[in-house]
Amino acid sequence: MFIELYIIQFMIDDAMRTRIDRCAYATMLIYAASVNILPIALVRISEELSINLTQAGVLGFITSIEQFFVLILSIFAAARFGKIRILRVALLIMAVGLTAFAFSRSYIMALSLIIIVGFGNAMIEAVITPLVSDLHPQNVGGRMNLLHSFWPIGICIGVLVFGELLTRGVSWRALFVGVAIISVLIFMTYPGARKASLPPSRADLGHLGEILKLPRFWMFGVAMFFAGAAEFSFAYWAASYIQINFNTAPRAGAFGAAAFALGMAVGRMSVARLAKYWDLKMIINVSAVCGFLFSLTFFLINSPMVIYGYLFVVGLFIACLWPSIQSYAASVIAVDPTVLMVFLSCFGIPGTSAAALAMGIIGDAAGLRTAYIVAPVFLFLVVIFLSLEGRFGVKRQKAE
Repeated sequence: MFIELYIIQFMIDDAMRTRIDRCAYATMLIYAASVNILPIALVRISEELSINLTQAGVLGFITSIEQFFVLILSIFAAARFGKIRILRVALLIMAVGLTAFAFSRSYIMALSLIIIVGFGNAMIEAVITPLVSDLHPQNVGGRMNLLHSFWPIGICIGVLVFGELLTRGVSWRALFVGVAIISVLIFMTYPGARKASLPPSRADLGHLGEILKLPRFWMFGVAMFFAGAAEFSFAYWAASYIQINFNTAPRAGAFGAAAFALGMAVGRMSVARLAKYWDLKMIINVSAVCGFLFSLTFFLINSPMVIYGYLFVVGLFIACLWPSIQSYAASVIAVDPTVLMVFLSCFGIPGTSAAALAMGIIGDAAGLRTAYIVAPVFLFLVVIFLSLEGRFGVKRQKAE
């Protein structure tokens, strides 16, 4: 595996490694909460700011172009300042954005302020996965899925709390401020960058060009786009779908989002263990195919209780796609893993936002139930591009 070629000796003791791990897990939790507070509160926000489903989808889409450039810039920032410094700054930016968004009085104002949140989110996305890769170079696949299991755990805890508080009459604005405060507290738990010596990233333009010339990279990238789109189809719209389609309270919508997140958490923790014994590519392919086939049954469900079980199972199948595609790509393409993972996130993030917007447009035109036709399409395309990836060489590719 290429990761063996990447191992760089760096001075960091086990206690410091454990501390950084825990900070990274907490960051992933609050990152998930910051992204998913919007879908849970979307119905209330829409009512208060008088926006339709398309405009609500734009709130999830508008940050994609911004985040693409922020992800690229984060490659150079991480190489210059280190990943820990970037994560700490990102948490503060996210906190400022969430607090400012809580004071939105119009759709235009909300649209402008969500960009600040997106800026912080993109910086976290860029460096948190490579950070854990640096800490555990011998077990990237397992540790990657373990780290990313805290994303759905954050969703599960967040949406249940948000949904309950909204049902009890707490303002969505107070929830945004609460998440901002927790972000600042996590910022304070990180060690100083000088206390932890981590491998530097290779951020020269020539190396970036080498990666972009690899056809295999583009296949992984497009697969990441559709994996992100499939995941967000359920993560972004499930709560709103349950509230609108079944005329339920925010609490019921939160249960749906939590069921999906719980399935993802169980799936990623399971893959973290299975990756030690099974081929990661096989795990990805089986998950994608099963997810595609199971997602076709969505339109048979007419009960809010049944849909909770459905969302849990589909979460199990979708769970491993994002982190496992990244870690598998890093194991077969011989380039700097930090740069590669950031580039792949540059595909995944727009995929999530494109799904939010596309389903909002379809939802306004034909209903949110009809909009879910896109989910199996996204998963089918993941399968297609992962199969094409193999055509560019079973042997490891190396950019020279």
